[in-house]
Amino acid sequence: MNAIELLKEDHEMVLELLDQIDTVGENESKAVDLFGQLKQALSLHTEGEEKVFYPALSQFEKTKNRVEQAFTDHLEIDELVADISSLSPRDEEFLDHISELRERIENHVGEEEDELFPEAEELLGKSRLEELGRKIEQFSHRQTAAAHKRR
Repeated sequence: MNAIELLKEDHEMVLELLDQIDTVGENESKAVDLFGQLKQALSLHTEGEEKVFYPALSQFEKTKNRVEQAFTDHLEIDELVADISSLSPRDEEFLDHISELRERIENHVGEEEDELFPEAEELLGKSRLEELGRKIEQFSHRQTAAAHKRR
């Protein structure tokens, strides 16, 4: 699977987890579990983009500014996730912050899928995107294995 296909799958999974968090209502343990899954999915996705995908695009003048903006988006999302981590799902702020997180993620995903990904297809080509996809998969497998060892 190429890098763009993998990253789009991640986007769908993250948005699905946000949908599930929105629908759990008063079930605090379910909300905590889903938020933990969301944090892990965001972490793996972000690291794969930052360590594999973005470096391949940062060498091109056409995408350099978009890549810089994507790094900034990731930092803002990470800060918001950290804020949410300190809240209980019973707090009204929890769902407010989840809504803000959704908005930021949707904006970021829109920019990537509508602007950056088409440029990446043009600049990198099919074989390079396949190679990057393999690297992202390998990176994700290593990170997941390392996380399981720490448990």
